[in-house]
Amino acid sequence: MRGFAIIAIVSNNFSTWLSGVIGDNEFGFDYSQVEAFLSSLRNPTGDFLMDLLAFYSPFGVMLFIFLSGYGLTLKYEGGHNQSAKQFIADHYQKLFLMQLKGVALFLAVILVFNPDRIVYFKYLIGQLLMVENLNPTPKIIPGPYWFFGMIMEVYIIFRLVLYRRPTWLLISAIFLSILTMAFVEPNGSLMYYLRYNFFMAILPFGTGMLVARYSNKIYSITDSSSKCTMALLLFFILLTACKFNFYSWLFMPLFIIGVSIPLAKLLNKIHLTSEIFCWLGGISGVMFLVHPILREVLIERTNTCESYYGMFLVYVFLTISLSMILKPVFIKKG
Repeated sequence: MRGFAIIAIVSNNFSTWLSGVIGDNEFGFDYSQVEAFLSSLRNPTGDFLMDLLAFYSPFGVMLFIFLSGYGLTLKYEGGHNQSAKQFIADHYQKLFLMQLKGVALFLAVILVFNPDRIVYFKYLIGQLLMVENLNPTPKIIPGPYWFFGMIMEVYIIFRLVLYRRPTWLLISAIFLSILTMAFVEPNGSLMYYLRYNFFMAILPFGTGMLVARYSNKIYSITDSSSKCTMALLLFFILLTACKFNFYSWLFMPLFIIGVSIPLAKLLNKIHLTSEIFCWLGGISGVMFLVHPILREVLIERTNTCESYYGMFLVYVFLTISLSMILKPVFIKKG
């Protein structure tokens, strides 16, 4: 699932920046985006596959958050004892060092290809400290690095509020986060602010915790290929439908997870795809750091070329290749 998630992130963060390609409602809900996608369905152009990719791909981050909730619950509620202070310090240090390496590479690249962007250097301090998300008007470069500040907030909430607490408290936290967003202007600045921070993450993270706590009961739903296929089709329909209404859109992470679990189980039955996605999962952290830097270099050139698809394939190829090369630098063994 981690390999599947990083491919979705890499694809989305490129396709939505392409001129003329219809974006998706990731941080706010704008119904005009839905209408534009429906128009593209009725009158497909040469960029239709990119429209389709942009419409469905903004779920990789949700899967990363879900997997974090699942993994942390299994590890720490399953018997690994660590004080709250040490837990927060260890995870803060890990995220800080990951960001630091990515930011250093980013600065080196933009000094060569786009030195005008260095004007935003002052914002990197808040970003590295993982507090820039709390700024009412955050400026985060490279863009996808907003994830670090948000996930750190979730880690703190997990350890101080949700860790080994009753399930009713977890469900209440999920309900409160959704209820808060439901009363906010769908495409307003406050909605963007909430979703840049932990409000968007509580539902997928909490779902990961619930799956970890009740995995035996949940996985029995997809214990055969036929059940997996039926679950996949059902959740894909629900995922598509939820994108057309603001209130159902708030529950989109549930349907994303519902699609991904049976899809991962079906892909796992095919040896080649299983090996590929497991391998991609192993370099997913490096791919997350590298891909926005490559986007910085390639996106302007892509918008002026005749073939989005060719440049997209180059971008994916370079992301994977550079991640393989840089893995020993970015990921410390042990």
